[in-house]
Amino acid sequence: MSDNIVDVETFGVCLPYRKMVAFGSVTQDAASYVLLRLRTESGAEGIAEAVARPEQSAGEDAGLVRHVIDVLYKPLLIGADPICHENVLQRMEKIPSNRSAKALIDTAIWDLRGKLLNQPVWRLLGGGCDPIVPLTWVVHRASVSEMVETATEKAAEGYRGLKLKIHANAAGDLRMVREVRMAVGDDVMLYVDANGKYAEGEARALLNRMVDYNVTFAEDPCNSPDPSRQAAFAQNIPMTLLGDRACTCAEEVLKLINARAVGAVNTKVRRAGITESLRIIDVCRAAGLPVILGTDSASRVGALARLHLRAAIASLDPWPTETFFFNQLADDAFVGDFKYERGTVTLTDAPGFGASLDMTKMRRFAL
Repeated sequence: MSDNIVDVETFGVCLPYRKMVAFGSVTQDAASYVLLRLRTESGAEGIAEAVARPEQSAGEDAGLVRHVIDVLYKPLLIGADPICHENVLQRMEKIPSNRSAKALIDTAIWDLRGKLLNQPVWRLLGGGCDPIVPLTWVVHRASVSEMVETATEKAAEGYRGLKLKIHANAAGDLRMVREVRMAVGDDVMLYVDANGKYAEGEARALLNRMVDYNVTFAEDPCNSPDPSRQAAFAQNIPMTLLGDRACTCAEEVLKLINARAVGAVNTKVRRAGITESLRIIDVCRAAGLPVILGTDSASRVGALARLHLRAAIASLDPWPTETFFFNQLADDAFVGDFKYERGTVTLTDAPGFGASLDMTKMRRFAL
C-alpha cells in the first residue's frame, strides 16, 4: 500500500557565518536558505535545503523559490507516491525551467524514500559499507597571506583537497598558489577557480606558469563564448579544465564532452538535484572524465545529501567533495548525528539522509 504525500511545506531562513566570506559575485556574513519538507500519510518526512543567493542563481531568491514550489509544484506533489520517484519528476517537467525548485523537490523525495524504506540514501544508491567521505576546503578570496594561512590551517586539519579562488590578478594569484603549495606539501590536491574572471590569453599564460605547483584542475578560468573556443583553450593549458557553470544537466555536459571543451565536471545538487546529478555522473563515467561534487554553501541539513551521493558512487573516487561550508556557519537548524573529524565525514545508517529540523531554531532564523 502506498504512503502518499499529504503536505508540502517551504521555509526561508537566514543562517549566520562565522566570519565574512567573499564569493565571486558577492561578499556576505550570512545567507538565505530555502528548506523543503514533504510529509506522507504515515508522518514520514523528506527534507531538502538549498542556499538562495540570487547573485549566483539567475536572480532566484528564497521568496521566489518558495513561491514556485508552493504555487506550481505543490499541487503536483499532493497525493503522489514518493516511491514512484521518476513519475513525480516527469509530472514536474510539464512546467519548464525552475531548476532550483525541482532540485529541492527531487532531493527531498530521495530523503523520503530512504525513510520509508528504512535505509540510508547512500545504501539505496548502491554504496558499500565504508561511507567515509573526504572533503575539500574552498579558500575564498582574501589577501595572499590570509589565503595561505587558511589553506595551511585546513590542510593540517585533514582536508584532502583545497580549491583556491583566484582574483584575475595574475601576479598575486601565482604567488598565492606557489606559497600554498610550499606550505601544504605535495599530498594535498590543489585546484584553482577563477569564476570566469580572466581573459583567455591572460588565463593561458597564468595557468602555464602554475605547472610547477601540481595544480590538478582549472575551473572556469574564463568565459568562453562557445564550446569550440573553450576546447581550443583547454588544449593549451597544462592541467585539466574543470567545467562548472555550464554543466547544468546531463545533456549540456554531453555537448561539452563531445566538443572536448571540458576534461572534468563539477556538478551541484542545488541546480541538478540527486537524480540529474546521477545522470551527469554516468555521462562522465562513460567518457572517462572525473566528477567533483561542488559546493552549495550547505548547512549540515543540506550537506548530508551531497555526502550520501559522494559515498555511494565509486567513480567519484578519489576526488574529495567540496561539501565543507557547514564549518563556515555559526549555527544551523540541524538535528541528528553528524560525524565530522579531520576533514572527513562518516555517514551513519540513519534512514534517508539522517537530518531533521530543529523548529525552535527554524523560527529563530526565519526570514
